[in-house]
Amino acid sequence: MEFSPNNSIDTNLNKISKTFKSFPIVLKPYEGLGSKGVQIINNKIDLKKALHECVYFQKIHPSMGSKFLVQEYISGEEGFVNFYSFNGKHLVTDAWMYNKRLVNGHSLDFECVLTMKMSPALNNAISYCKKVLDAIGYK
Repeated sequence: MEFSPNNSIDTNLNKISKTFKSFPIVLKPYEGLGSKGVQIINNKIDLKKALHECVYFQKIHPSMGSKFLVQEYISGEEGFVNFYSFNGKHLVTDAWMYNKRLVNGHSLDFECVLTMKMSPALNNAISYCKKVLDAIGYK
């Protein structure tokens, strides 16, 4: 779900509260890089404070756009894979696994590890990514 800090705090608070019935949730800039501006929200009081911070964040980082996303927080292990593609062949250059967890109830701590151990989940992700690259005609 996306929202704009240009709306009133109460409008955004009501919209988000109707969509998400439980916490934690993630609030982050729609455009951006890495974890800049990402917040983990644990209750309605924190949400209202975070909405005020979004208005300030938008003013000091105008290049990050004017929209923010709200998503369900999902903890656990994640991975990402980088590819090199040439003449229709897609080769894995590196694969990373990391654990997301709450720190002090508000921020993410990434335990990021370059991995060469291929788990079934990672193999499935690689296979899926190759199919997507082929489907979109990426050479």
